[in-house]
Amino acid sequence: AARAARLFCEKTGAEGCKIKIEKRIPAAAGLGGGSADAAAVLAGLNRLYKTGISETELCEIAVKIGADVPFLIAGGTARARGIGEKLTPLTPLKDCCFLIAKAEEKPSTAEMFSRLDSTDYIKPDIEKTVNAVNRGDLNGVLENLGNSFEILWSKSPLKEMLSSTHPAACSLSGSGPARFAVYGDLNAALRARDKLSAKGVFCEICKPLNKSLIFE
Repeated sequence: AARAARLFCEKTGAEGCKIKIEKRIPAAAGLGGGSADAAAVLAGLNRLYKTGISETELCEIAVKIGADVPFLIAGGTARARGIGEKLTPLTPLKDCCFLIAKAEEKPSTAEMFSRLDSTDYIKPDIEKTVNAVNRGDLNGVLENLGNSFEILWSKSPLKEMLSSTHPAACSLSGSGPARFAVYGDLNAALRARDKLSAKGVFCEICKPLNKSLIFE
């Protein structure tokens, strides 16, 4: 967040400001919490100082902070290319519920990447996934879920815990350790949340949005 503010001020000549962050996304969980803070700072300062900088220009600043920050500014459903900064908007996902769960700690993302061997990388069918998204075929999307970091979390009990709640699909988020499970309705997600929360697991229920930042 601090780096985002510095880069924004360097770009625009804006004065500094005091930033207070109420963290709701666990750090070092593979959920992009730090990147979300950076995106909020960039968009918030742009709104505060009324600089008129376009979303494209904000994203040019954002990618200097992290590959996923441009997406968190743009929001919605999108295909990411390059290192994550080249975004193509897609049809919004149909109604569904996600349960985010985190019960473990992890090394840094850089260390996680260093532990992967070239043979560990999996290649989901991206075109098939994109087509399924644009058709509104949620099952088609879920059939193509994949994450190369799964091999590093093979002994994690969290996957089995989530699977016991009978989601439509379950996968690792980012480089982990957080996972997400997909449910067709809110009640199923609520039951799963209650079951895991009783075991001391951090849980949050989320729904897809066709936007990113919400100013109140």
